[in-house]
Amino acid sequence: MKKTKLFSAIVLFCILAGGGLMFWYAKGNTALQLTIGVMTAVAYVLWGLIHHAIVGDFHRKVVIEYVLVGMIAIVLLATLAL
Repeated sequence: MKKTKLFSAIVLFCILAGGGLMFWYAKGNTALQLTIGVMTAVAYVLWGLIHHAIVGDFHRKVVIEYVLVGMIAIVLLATLAL
C-alpha cells in the first residue's frame, strides 16, 4: 500500500512538474501555454481517476471532483491568457 502511494505521488509530481516546466519554457507563446495547461489538466484528471481505480475507492464523486478541478484550472488559465 505504501509503495502504491509513493508511486502515485511520484507520477503526480512528474505530471505537474513537467507541465509547469513546459509552461515556463513556452513563455511568450500564450497559445502553446494554454495547450500545455489543458494537456496537464487532462493528465491530472486521468491520473487521479486511474489512481483511485487502483486503490479501490473509485466513485462518481471522485470523477466529479477531478473533472471540476481540471476545468477550473483550464478556465483560470484561459482567462489569464486573454
